[in-house]
Amino acid sequence: MKRKIKGYKWAAGLLCALPVAAFSQQTEPLTGAERLFNDGKRLFLRHDYAAARQTLSQYVSEAETADFRDEADYMLACTAYELGIPDRIDVLKTYLSAHPETRYANRVYSLIASAYFFEGEYREAIAVFRQCEVEALPAEERDACLLRRATSFLKTEDWTAAAFDFSVLKEVSADYRDDAVYNLAYIDYMRGKYKPALEGFLRVGQNGSYAELAPYYIADIYLKTGDYVRAKKTAEAYLDRNAAQKYAVQMARIAGESAFGMEDYASAVRWLDGYCRQTSSPERNALYKLGMSHFKTGVYSKAVECLGKVTGKEDLMAQNAYLHIGLAGLQLKERNQTRMAFERASSMNFDPAVREQALYNYALCIHETSYSPFAESVTVFERFLNEYPNSPYAEKVDNYLVEVYMNTRSYEAALRSIDKISSPGPRILEAKQKLLFRMGTQQFAQADFEGAANYFTRSLQQGQYNQQTKADAYYWRGESEYRMGQYASAANDFRLYMEFALDKRTAEYGLALYNMGYVYFKQKLYDKARIWFQRCVDGGLLENRSVLADSYNRIGDCYFYNRLFAEAEKQYGQAVKMDASLGDYSLFQEGFVKGLQRDYSGKIQTLNRLITDYPQSQYMDDALYEQGRAFVQMDDTENAIRRYKELLGHYPESALSRKAANEIGLLYYQNDRYDEAIAAYKKVISDYPGSEEARLAQRDLRAIYVDLNKVDDYLAFASALPGGGSFDVSERDSLTYVAAERVYLRGNVAEAKASFVRYLQSFPQGAFSTDASYYLGLIAYQHKDYREALTYLEQVLKYSGSKYYGEALAMSAAIAYEDKDYSKALGLYKLLADRSASEEERVQAQLGALRSSSALKDTKEIISAASALLAHSKLLPEIKNEALYCRAKAFVREGRTGEGIADLKVLSADTRNVYGAEAKYLVAQLYFNEGKTGEAEKEVLDYIEVSTPHAYWLARSFVLLSDVYMKLGKDMEAKQYLLSLQQNYQANDDIAQMIETRLAKLKSVE
Repeated sequence: MKRKIKGYKWAAGLLCALPVAAFSQQTEPLTGAERLFNDGKRLFLRHDYAAARQTLSQYVSEAETADFRDEADYMLACTAYELGIPDRIDVLKTYLSAHPETRYANRVYSLIASAYFFEGEYREAIAVFRQCEVEALPAEERDACLLRRATSFLKTEDWTAAAFDFSVLKEVSADYRDDAVYNLAYIDYMRGKYKPALEGFLRVGQNGSYAELAPYYIADIYLKTGDYVRAKKTAEAYLDRNAAQKYAVQMARIAGESAFGMEDYASAVRWLDGYCRQTSSPERNALYKLGMSHFKTGVYSKAVECLGKVTGKEDLMAQNAYLHIGLAGLQLKERNQTRMAFERASSMNFDPAVREQALYNYALCIHETSYSPFAESVTVFERFLNEYPNSPYAEKVDNYLVEVYMNTRSYEAALRSIDKISSPGPRILEAKQKLLFRMGTQQFAQADFEGAANYFTRSLQQGQYNQQTKADAYYWRGESEYRMGQYASAANDFRLYMEFALDKRTAEYGLALYNMGYVYFKQKLYDKARIWFQRCVDGGLLENRSVLADSYNRIGDCYFYNRLFAEAEKQYGQAVKMDASLGDYSLFQEGFVKGLQRDYSGKIQTLNRLITDYPQSQYMDDALYEQGRAFVQMDDTENAIRRYKELLGHYPESALSRKAANEIGLLYYQNDRYDEAIAAYKKVISDYPGSEEARLAQRDLRAIYVDLNKVDDYLAFASALPGGGSFDVSERDSLTYVAAERVYLRGNVAEAKASFVRYLQSFPQGAFSTDASYYLGLIAYQHKDYREALTYLEQVLKYSGSKYYGEALAMSAAIAYEDKDYSKALGLYKLLADRSASEEERVQAQLGALRSSSALKDTKEIISAASALLAHSKLLPEIKNEALYCRAKAFVREGRTGEGIADLKVLSADTRNVYGAEAKYLVAQLYFNEGKTGEAEKEVLDYIEVSTPHAYWLARSFVLLSDVYMKLGKDMEAKQYLLSLQQNYQANDDIAQMIETRLAKLKSVE
């Protein structure tokens, strides 16, 4: 504590109560000025300083001579000092300047020094005392000034100078001897010389002036020297007599710390708790002992609270406090706080024994809670064995490390650790087999199928330490190979999985049967595919109705491709019953099969179910077109035309609309409705230029005009078309193009390019000019000559009916995206999505639209494109994740936070991929932004439990958790998470700065 110096009762006027030098005997009558001087002097000597000052000031103003001016100015300066006039120091200094030879100089210096002393300007007082010969002053004045000078040294902590002056004072002054003894004891106390200090304090302890001060130091010395019994007795005796005195609070502390030293922890709690309640800034040592006393008495929550307050400074006390916070946390089952406390204690080097105990307990906490966000589960056990190879805990740690290898989520760190072992045993090798397998599943989740397959292969190369892991590795390697289109290899691995699987009644075994079906289906080996799909649905291993419905659809497809239409129809019907969500495909195929069986009415009815039940189905255009064809087969021309027109109205960009438009013209023509046929054919020619349908339409249109004897009208129409509207193909035109195309198909690209260029030069408006332009655009695109590619592709895009229109759109969109012309790319991808004939093409187009709109930060377009993608029932996981991620962030930017969080929650279910890893963090951050600190905390703590290979987002979540705790006023928890992150996160990025900023903020609060 800071020393409280006794308020000495010093008479400030002592130095001025001196006889003024004798004046000459007056033989002449006194003048008025002389009388004023004598009156002032008399008042001055009577210590009536105010009256003296008034009289002497009048004298100075009226005196015609300077006979008594030195004495008058001296007395005026003294009255300024005695009356405490604010500028008294300046007055005294002015006197010395005006009278440099005055015989009162030494005394005036003592007054200036004393004035500085009383103003608390101790260094200035010391400086002036050094100009004063204190020893030359009269004894009483000397002792008073000596006391002031000694005290000034004391106040500035110049212990040596202070001790010298107090020692002199002790010898020469009876009045100030006790003051000197007390202050000499205090100086010894401050220097740690407790024996002489105690003697001094005991000597003056009964003195009334020091009865309150000395017992405190006496008790504290007993405490510091380990005499806890006397310290406690002295403190308690003082408190009995002086419970309301200002040192009572400190005496309570001493009593409590003494009780702690005596291992009387209940008494320590009583005294120290009282002390802490009575002071706003309790001493750190007292808080530590109170916390330890709570720990010793089993009040662990209070122990954690008190000990947490002493960890702001890194030292031995903090290290031991952290250790006991951890030990208390074990009793309270506070897993996170316990783990971090042990971690902090183990990171300090002040006490090796504490460090060893803390590190062991930290390792156990991590192992028992499976906590390992930054590979701590492996590294901490390695660290313990490296630092304490001879520890009594070493054998246990060795055994735990094997368990860690078996169960950790820190796969890479565990593999690195195992690779350091020169002769690993079977259990370690089994752990390595499992770790390699888990690394493979992690890569698979990130859509790195090649990397996944490599890890699965390495796992299989470890041997058969764990049969189920071996079987699973075969299964997932087969999945990876299937995703890479390596169907033969996939089939082999799925077979091996089924051979080695320990339990052949699991859902995973059922999926292997399902996957085997797809392996053969993709290779168009429909008989083999059907057998495996049939085994899948007959096995009863799968509860997923979507997978079962898809299996029935594929069985139906297999029968369909083998022209077993009745069987196919049954299977499609089964698919609809199994899962209505996939029923649109099943109904379309069922209707199509009915048509092949000439059940046209049944076909129409089945397709009507599709149109009614699935109005957003991707098969709507197919259904309308097939219904039109069914009506044609039934000779119901009107309904056929009606269906075709409905198709044209709703899906004008569909490839089937071109066919439907041509069919309308043909139906009118066949029914001798020439005017309507002419209008329909002209529409096909104008709407779908360059298409095969336009070619057929012009052929039929010419026949109609010839039948009507309106050849001139036809010629006028044809001449107005681009290129004169000639669809006649000369033999030379055809042969030239076909030759060029065959060269390309043989793989001779350079020769093919030259041939296509010659064709266009020879037939700029030739029948195959669009096709040739497509091939030239494709060749340039494949060679990354995008400028040239666009030149040719733009020619293709002029003819929306071209069979290559879609591919030209796809390449043009990709070029625009590559050139960062995202607006153009977006428009092209949207057009491509509208015209795509297959679901796969539509997905790729919508994905391009999503990425283009994301680059533009166009939230409405992002949401539209992502929603279109997510509407697909069968979407690759990596594409689904990207769509959800982009839509979620767009929702948040639009202020639709709830919808954004909903998407992010779906993503965050799998933190193995980068989208899920960021999503988990974003959910917590959004909750925090909305003031939902409880939800934010819960989300981050759950994130820590599930972990992720993408450490950056987990680190961001740690930082966020510290923000949560700071907002909740839990500064200790915030600091612990930040320090834990600082200890374990090693990447070179912005996380370090985030940690430093927040730690600095916490330090400023402390």
